[in-house]
Amino acid sequence: MIVKSYYIIILLYILCFSFRVLSLGRLEFIACIAALIVNGASLLFIYLSTGHFPGFNVFESFLFMTFILGLLGVFLKGPKDYADKIRLWVWLDILILLGLTLFFPKEPAFSMYNYGYIYIILFYIFRYASLSLMLYSSAYYVQFIIQREKDERTRLLSQQGRNFLVLSAVIFLMSEYVGIIWCQKGWGDFWMWGMTFFQSTFIVLYLMLAFHIPGKAKSSEDIKAVFGGLAGFAVLTLTIVRSLLG
Repeated sequence: MIVKSYYIIILLYILCFSFRVLSLGRLEFIACIAALIVNGASLLFIYLSTGHFPGFNVFESFLFMTFILGLLGVFLKGPKDYADKIRLWVWLDILILLGLTLFFPKEPAFSMYNYGYIYIILFYIFRYASLSLMLYSSAYYVQFIIQREKDERTRLLSQQGRNFLVLSAVIFLMSEYVGIIWCQKGWGDFWMWGMTFFQSTFIVLYLMLAFHIPGKAKSSEDIKAVFGGLAGFAVLTLTIVRSLLG
Protein backbone atom coordinates (compact mmCIF):
# COMPACT_ATOMS: atom_id res chain seq x y z
CA MET A 1 0.00 0.00 0.00
CA ILE A 2 2.67 2.52 0.98
CA VAL A 3 4.59 1.96 -2.27
CA LYS A 4 1.45 2.50 -4.35
CA SER A 5 0.72 5.67 -2.42
CA TYR A 6 4.26 6.88 -3.10
CA TYR A 7 3.84 6.51 -6.87
CA ILE A 8 0.43 8.18 -6.71
CA ILE A 9 2.09 11.13 -4.91
CA ILE A 10 4.68 11.36 -7.69
CA LEU A 11 1.96 11.35 -10.35
CA LEU A 12 -0.06 14.02 -8.55
CA TYR A 13 2.92 16.34 -8.15
CA ILE A 14 3.83 15.84 -11.80
CA LEU A 15 0.30 17.02 -12.55
CA CYS A 16 0.80 20.01 -10.23
CA PHE A 17 3.97 20.94 -12.09
CA SER A 18 2.40 20.38 -15.51
CA PHE A 19 -0.75 22.37 -14.71
CA ARG A 20 1.42 25.22 -13.40
CA VAL A 21 3.46 25.24 -16.63
CA LEU A 22 0.20 25.34 -18.60
CA SER A 23 -1.21 28.05 -16.29
CA LEU A 24 -4.20 25.90 -15.33
CA GLY A 25 -4.50 27.24 -11.81
CA ARG A 26 -7.72 25.51 -10.76
CA LEU A 27 -6.56 22.07 -11.93
CA GLU A 28 -3.20 22.72 -10.27
CA PHE A 29 -4.91 23.47 -6.96
CA ILE A 30 -7.08 20.33 -7.15
CA ALA A 31 -4.05 18.14 -7.97
CA CYS A 32 -2.06 19.67 -5.12
CA ILE A 33 -4.82 19.19 -2.56
CA ALA A 34 -5.11 15.56 -3.70
CA ALA A 35 -1.33 15.17 -3.39
CA LEU A 36 -1.39 16.59 0.14
CA ILE A 37 -4.20 14.23 1.15
CA VAL A 38 -2.39 11.15 -0.17
CA ASN A 39 0.94 12.37 1.23
CA GLY A 40 -0.57 13.03 4.66
CA ALA A 41 -2.39 9.69 4.65
CA SER A 42 0.88 7.92 3.83
CA LEU A 43 2.62 9.56 6.78
CA LEU A 44 -0.28 8.64 9.05
CA PHE A 45 -0.16 5.05 7.79
CA ILE A 46 3.57 4.87 8.58
CA TYR A 47 2.96 6.23 12.06
CA LEU A 48 0.09 3.83 12.79
CA SER A 49 1.88 0.78 11.37
CA THR A 50 5.25 1.42 13.01
CA GLY A 51 4.35 3.46 16.07
CA HIS A 52 7.07 6.05 15.42
CA PHE A 53 7.33 9.47 13.79
CA PRO A 54 7.92 9.03 10.03
CA GLY A 55 11.40 10.50 9.77
CA PHE A 56 13.98 7.82 10.54
CA ASN A 57 15.08 6.90 7.02
CA VAL A 58 15.24 8.59 3.62
CA PHE A 59 11.85 7.31 2.46
CA GLU A 60 10.01 8.52 5.56
CA SER A 61 11.84 11.81 5.92
CA PHE A 62 11.52 12.78 2.26
CA LEU A 63 7.77 12.07 2.37
CA PHE A 64 7.62 14.29 5.45
CA MET A 65 9.47 17.07 3.64
CA THR A 66 7.32 16.83 0.51
CA PHE A 67 4.27 17.22 2.75
CA ILE A 68 5.69 20.39 4.33
CA LEU A 69 6.71 21.79 0.94
CA GLY A 70 3.27 20.94 -0.45
CA LEU A 71 1.62 22.87 2.38
CA LEU A 72 3.92 25.84 1.80
CA GLY A 73 3.32 25.76 -1.94
CA VAL A 74 -0.46 25.66 -1.62
CA PHE A 75 -1.08 28.01 1.29
CA LEU A 76 1.78 30.56 1.11
CA LYS A 77 1.14 32.63 -1.98
CA GLY A 78 4.36 34.61 -2.14
CA PRO A 79 4.68 38.07 -3.77
CA LYS A 80 1.60 38.72 -5.89
CA ASP A 81 3.37 39.18 -9.21
CA TYR A 82 5.53 36.08 -8.80
CA ALA A 83 3.37 33.64 -6.80
CA ASP A 84 2.75 31.33 -9.75
CA LYS A 85 6.45 31.15 -10.62
CA ILE A 86 7.39 30.49 -6.99
CA ARG A 87 5.00 27.52 -6.90
CA LEU A 88 6.56 26.15 -10.08
CA TRP A 89 9.95 25.91 -8.35
CA VAL A 90 8.35 24.45 -5.21
CA TRP A 91 6.76 21.64 -7.24
CA LEU A 92 10.13 21.05 -8.87
CA ASP A 93 11.78 20.83 -5.42
CA ILE A 94 9.19 18.22 -4.45
CA LEU A 95 9.77 16.21 -7.63
CA ILE A 96 13.52 16.27 -6.96
CA LEU A 97 12.92 14.84 -3.47
CA LEU A 98 10.56 12.17 -4.79
CA GLY A 99 12.96 11.37 -7.63
CA LEU A 100 15.86 10.87 -5.23
CA THR A 101 13.66 8.60 -3.13
CA LEU A 102 13.43 6.23 -6.10
CA PHE A 103 17.01 5.13 -5.34
CA PHE A 104 16.25 4.13 -1.74
CA PRO A 105 14.14 1.35 -0.23
CA LYS A 106 10.51 2.44 -0.21
CA GLU A 107 9.57 1.09 3.18
CA PRO A 108 9.26 2.48 6.71
CA ALA A 109 12.22 2.31 9.07
CA PHE A 110 12.31 -0.57 11.51
CA SER A 111 11.02 0.45 14.94
CA MET A 112 13.65 0.83 17.67
CA TYR A 113 13.28 1.21 21.40
CA ASN A 114 14.36 4.88 21.44
CA TYR A 115 12.17 6.12 18.58
CA GLY A 116 9.59 7.26 21.11
CA TYR A 117 12.11 9.42 22.98
CA ILE A 118 10.87 13.02 22.77
CA TYR A 119 14.28 14.60 22.13
CA ILE A 120 14.97 12.23 19.23
CA ILE A 121 11.55 12.92 17.72
CA LEU A 122 11.97 16.69 18.05
CA PHE A 123 15.50 16.51 16.65
CA TYR A 124 14.29 14.92 13.41
CA ILE A 125 11.11 17.02 13.16
CA PHE A 126 13.09 20.25 13.46
CA ARG A 127 15.89 19.00 11.20
CA TYR A 128 13.61 18.08 8.29
CA ALA A 129 11.32 21.07 8.78
CA SER A 130 14.42 23.23 8.53
CA LEU A 131 15.56 21.52 5.33
CA SER A 132 12.08 21.92 3.85
CA LEU A 133 12.19 25.66 4.51
CA MET A 134 15.68 25.90 2.99
CA LEU A 135 14.37 24.29 -0.18
CA TYR A 136 11.34 26.58 -0.11
CA SER A 137 13.58 29.64 0.20
CA SER A 138 15.51 28.45 -2.86
CA ALA A 139 12.36 28.98 -4.95
CA TYR A 140 12.51 32.70 -4.16
CA TYR A 141 16.22 32.94 -4.80
CA VAL A 142 15.98 31.12 -8.14
CA GLN A 143 13.15 33.36 -9.30
CA PHE A 144 15.10 36.42 -8.12
CA ILE A 145 18.12 35.40 -10.21
CA ILE A 146 15.95 34.75 -13.29
CA GLN A 147 13.79 37.86 -12.90
CA ARG A 148 16.62 40.24 -12.05
CA GLU A 149 17.74 40.41 -15.67
CA LYS A 150 14.27 41.62 -16.67
CA ASP A 151 13.30 43.83 -13.76
CA GLU A 152 15.54 45.49 -11.19
CA ARG A 153 12.58 45.87 -8.80
CA THR A 154 12.70 42.26 -7.66
CA ARG A 155 14.65 42.64 -4.41
CA LEU A 156 11.52 41.54 -2.57
CA LEU A 157 12.11 38.03 -3.90
CA SER A 158 15.62 37.97 -2.46
CA GLN A 159 14.41 39.43 0.83
CA GLN A 160 11.66 36.83 1.10
CA GLY A 161 14.12 34.07 0.31
CA ARG A 162 16.42 35.36 3.04
CA ASN A 163 13.52 35.55 5.53
CA PHE A 164 12.63 31.90 4.98
CA LEU A 165 16.30 30.94 5.11
CA VAL A 166 16.66 32.74 8.46
CA LEU A 167 13.58 30.89 9.75
CA SER A 168 15.08 27.60 8.57
CA ALA A 169 18.33 28.44 10.38
CA VAL A 170 16.44 29.12 13.62
CA ILE A 171 14.63 25.78 13.35
CA PHE A 172 17.92 24.04 12.53
CA LEU A 173 19.45 25.50 15.70
CA MET A 174 16.43 24.24 17.62
CA SER A 175 17.17 20.76 16.30
CA GLU A 176 20.78 21.15 17.41
CA TYR A 177 19.67 22.25 20.87
CA VAL A 178 17.45 19.22 21.44
CA GLY A 179 20.24 17.13 19.89
CA ILE A 180 22.59 18.45 22.57
CA ILE A 181 20.14 17.35 25.27
CA TRP A 182 19.80 13.94 23.57
CA CYS A 183 23.58 13.56 23.42
CA GLN A 184 24.02 14.72 27.01
CA LYS A 185 21.45 12.29 28.36
CA GLY A 186 22.55 9.41 26.15
CA TRP A 187 26.35 9.64 26.28
CA GLY A 188 27.11 12.03 29.12
CA ASP A 189 28.46 14.82 26.92
CA PHE A 190 26.82 17.47 24.75
CA TRP A 191 29.24 17.13 21.81
CA MET A 192 30.98 14.13 20.30
CA TRP A 193 33.24 14.74 17.32
CA GLY A 194 32.32 12.59 14.35
CA MET A 195 30.87 12.81 10.83
CA THR A 196 27.41 13.83 12.06
CA PHE A 197 28.79 16.64 14.19
CA PHE A 198 31.11 17.85 11.43
CA GLN A 199 28.07 18.02 9.14
CA SER A 200 26.18 20.12 11.67
CA THR A 201 29.18 22.44 11.98
CA PHE A 202 29.40 22.77 8.19
CA ILE A 203 25.69 23.63 7.92
CA VAL A 204 25.94 26.34 10.59
CA LEU A 205 29.05 27.85 8.98
CA TYR A 206 27.45 27.72 5.52
CA LEU A 207 24.32 29.51 6.74
CA MET A 208 26.36 32.15 8.55
CA LEU A 209 28.34 32.76 5.34
CA ALA A 210 25.12 33.06 3.32
CA PHE A 211 23.82 35.67 5.79
CA HIS A 212 27.01 37.70 6.10
CA ILE A 213 28.24 38.23 2.55
CA PRO A 214 29.09 41.96 2.61
CA GLY A 215 28.02 44.69 0.22
CA LYS A 216 24.85 45.99 -1.40
CA ALA A 217 26.04 46.12 -4.99
CA LYS A 218 24.37 44.04 -7.69
CA SER A 219 27.22 41.53 -7.65
CA SER A 220 26.95 41.10 -3.88
CA GLU A 221 23.21 40.53 -4.06
CA ASP A 222 23.72 37.96 -6.82
CA ILE A 223 26.31 36.10 -4.73
CA LYS A 224 23.96 36.14 -1.71
CA ALA A 225 21.18 34.72 -3.88
CA VAL A 226 23.41 31.93 -5.20
CA PHE A 227 24.62 30.94 -1.73
CA GLY A 228 21.12 31.19 -0.30
CA GLY A 229 19.55 29.27 -3.16
CA LEU A 230 22.08 26.45 -2.86
CA ALA A 231 21.74 26.09 0.92
CA GLY A 232 18.88 23.58 0.79
CA PHE A 233 20.56 21.48 -1.86
CA ALA A 234 23.87 21.47 0.04
CA VAL A 235 22.13 20.23 3.18
CA LEU A 236 20.10 17.75 1.13
CA THR A 237 23.34 16.33 -0.29
CA LEU A 238 24.80 15.96 3.20
CA THR A 239 21.59 14.21 4.33
CA ILE A 240 21.84 11.68 1.50
CA VAL A 241 25.58 11.09 2.08
CA ARG A 242 24.93 10.56 5.78
CA SER A 243 22.18 8.02 5.05
CA LEU A 244 24.42 6.12 2.62
CA LEU A 245 27.31 5.95 5.08
CA GLY A 246 25.00 4.96 7.93
